[in-house]
Amino acid sequence: MKIFFLSSLNPNGLNYWSGTLFFIFNSLKKRHTVNWIGNDVIDNIKRYHVIQCGQNSPFIPECYAEVFGRMISPIISESNYDVIVARDYYFISHLKTNIPVIYIGDTTFDLFKDYLKISETPFALLAERIEQKAILNADLVVYSSEWAKESAVKHYGAEINKIKVIEFGANLPEKTIPKQITFPQMDACRLLFIGKNWQNKGGEKAYQTYLLLREKGLDCSLTIIGCNPAHLDTTDPHLHVIPFIDKSDEGEQGRLDEILRNTHFFILPTVFDCYGIVFCEACAYGIPSLAADVGGVHQIIRNGKNGYLLPHDANPQQYARLIFQLWNNPEEYRKLRLSSRQEFEERLNWNVWEQKINIMLNKLIATSKKTAMETKETGFYIPTYVINLKERKERKRHVVKEFEGREEFGINFVEACTHPIGAVGLWNSIVKIVKMAVEQEDDVILICEDDHYFTEHYSKEYLFENIFNAHEQGADILSGGIGGFGYAVPVAGNRYWIDWLWCTQFIVVYKKFFQKILDYKFKDNDTADGVISQLSNNLMTLYPFISRQKEFGYSDITQGNKDNPHLISQHFERADARLSAIHRVSTFYNYPDCFEK
Repeated sequence: MKIFFLSSLNPNGLNYWSGTLFFIFNSLKKRHTVNWIGNDVIDNIKRYHVIQCGQNSPFIPECYAEVFGRMISPIISESNYDVIVARDYYFISHLKTNIPVIYIGDTTFDLFKDYLKISETPFALLAERIEQKAILNADLVVYSSEWAKESAVKHYGAEINKIKVIEFGANLPEKTIPKQITFPQMDACRLLFIGKNWQNKGGEKAYQTYLLLREKGLDCSLTIIGCNPAHLDTTDPHLHVIPFIDKSDEGEQGRLDEILRNTHFFILPTVFDCYGIVFCEACAYGIPSLAADVGGVHQIIRNGKNGYLLPHDANPQQYARLIFQLWNNPEEYRKLRLSSRQEFEERLNWNVWEQKINIMLNKLIATSKKTAMETKETGFYIPTYVINLKERKERKRHVVKEFEGREEFGINFVEACTHPIGAVGLWNSIVKIVKMAVEQEDDVILICEDDHYFTEHYSKEYLFENIFNAHEQGADILSGGIGGFGYAVPVAGNRYWIDWLWCTQFIVVYKKFFQKILDYKFKDNDTADGVISQLSNNLMTLYPFISRQKEFGYSDITQGNKDNPHLISQHFERADARLSAIHRVSTFYNYPDCFEK
């Protein structure tokens, strides 16, 4: 398989992204031909930026996301690759390609922005838009934790089936990882802290834990790697500070290996971590980890298996107490070391990552080829946005089943906007979707509510033919089924112009209508279908209907439907009866060969 590897950072360097990029790149190279591109693209745009904005203007890649798309898309189209693997979201947000795209990461910007203290800045808004576009544009998104996956689905509206989790491994050369763990001497308890940022990685808490243990009479030492805090007692013979270890240097790697082989506990009371490669490295040596339960750390550390997670606000006394407890129970500690190593062997190593990603690659390529064949036949698939309140799990199960096996729909679940007035929440959800469609540069979209169900009249050919032809006739909206209308005029064999409509459970929205939706100032006494009817003179519906609304015994939108849960079915029955009569007359006079007596 030929892989196009998109990254602004050099994947051959061990010091980028804690070495993770190097191990991803080289894991893929074991079975595939992998070519890296990205550095030249970034350098070219940086030069352009300096010419346009000056030497002192900060370079922000996200500002050039569209330019990256225009630069990289033709390079890919001229090459014979099977799949694209990307690390940087701004490279793929505007990418135009028929080749499957995989986006790999350990967090989302939404999860990271508070830690960076930039939540309300213009850059944060830009980065979120670009990342959302990248996630929606990717065919497969692979994160290292369920924590990141949940954010992609809930915050960015990603389709859950295309968001996967594969845990990263230990960023250590395979030849240095012990074939089997050894048990260090128990003459003194040796603690290890690794982190560049002393404050954010909880260094002070680790240091105070060490001091408490010594005060309580435990003979212990603390080794600090990655930083050099100025206030520590440098005369302390039990305190060892190593500001930097270069993993790409064999001698330095050997030094780290010796430290890891003799460490009893790895301690990292971190303020925030997306994942924590160092925990995987500790597991490789059978070292139990003690850490704060923040971010994606709980993906790696499982209590009693390879360490323990403490609350984010746990104090040094709590860490010291846990270490004392484990140290004074040698059998429990021995079992913890064995199970820590087992966690590494079973899931926290790059061989497992490689096996899992290859399964996904093969499945993605097979699906892509199948979809390509279907697309060749149909020539079209439609971006589909399904609105669902997260607490309405029964509705989501229902609508997932409705779309199951219908690959002509590119499903994106969108968390419904909440509001005391249900109609306002629905309209805000529609606006949210249209903004996403604008970002995705969609020409036509399908908006569905989670109570939609397909009737026996649905077929892919029936829907798509009418989508194309309604567009040619200038439609703003094409409905799959309505609960009410005023007048209906036939414009095709199975399509009718209508003056207004009720119900928005299945509406095709064309690009030319997007801005009208975005510009409208929705009022508390408005309804979504009422506003759409007011804004457009180009409404159409299919008949026979391909969509109706399922009754769930309640309504989240209108008071009338809440008070009378069967009212919605009655609306559809009446609309169907009226259109049936019009349809028979239209067919008799306009399409006599199709008329059934």
